Amino acid sequence: MESSILKSKDFTSVTGWKESPTVQFAANEVHIWTQPLPNKGEDFLSRLDIDTCILSQDERERVQRKQKQSMHDAQKLVMSRTFLREVLAMYTGQSASDIHIEYGTSGKPYVQSGPQFNLSHTEGCCVLALAAHTELGIDLEHVRPLLRMSAVIRRFMTEEEQCYVLDHQEEEQVTIRRVWQVLTHKEAWIKACGQSLCGQWRNLNTRGEGGDGYPVVEREGQYYHLQSLNVGPNYSATLCTTGKTRPLIRWLKVADDKRSQG
Repeated sequence: MESSILKSKDFTSVTGWKESPTVQFAANEVHIWTQPLPNKGEDFLSRLDIDTCILSQDERERVQRKQKQSMHDAQKLVMSRTFLREVLAMYTGQSASDIHIEYGTSGKPYVQSGPQFNLSHTEGCCVLALAAHTELGIDLEHVRPLLRMSAVIRRFMTEEEQCYVLDHQEEEQVTIRRVWQVLTHKEAWIKACGQSLCGQWRNLNTRGEGGDGYPVVEREGQYYHLQSLNVGPNYSATLCTTGKTRPLIRWLKVADDKRSQG
């Protein structure tokens, strides 16, 4: 069966991105942009107040479907997609509304003549990772207790991961945070691969270790570097990049004149 993984060289040929004078990458650098999102229980915009003019037709249709289910989810979708477009506009020199987001055979998004990127959001926060040519994936989750946490650990984690999560004498909150750390490691790895790997979570062991002390894992001859990110005390976040070397991280925020370093 032909693999659905889209290799780095394939994405490079598709995007053909060249650095702009506005935003540039240092060697082996990944840019991480953050954007606040509304939490549940906060005041939300009304149905008529949600501005979708910057979005594409298919994105507006997704928002309309979300509105029928949850105004909260619809607003988060609008804010996260607007955020994505505004940041990509800085790297491509295009208008945010003109950016055409395409999807690979396994659903991974890309922009022709744009950098590699990956987006993740959860309650209260959205993160966007970009790199010049390195394949990457990012996952962000709100740390919280899980229903049937023991079942989640048994079903989705390898024996080595289970030992890491459970083999300690510390308080339950440490176990909860370790569970989310492993889960974000797996999801970021899956996103970097460019395929869902549905049903294979139990076979993805994230406890490998590289020379710099960070996990380095391998799949189908490709190595991936996993790096936990400090987004805030209530979150667990992981960046996954191809290769064995830990990338340099540059933090940026749209709100700070779209150029400041966090």
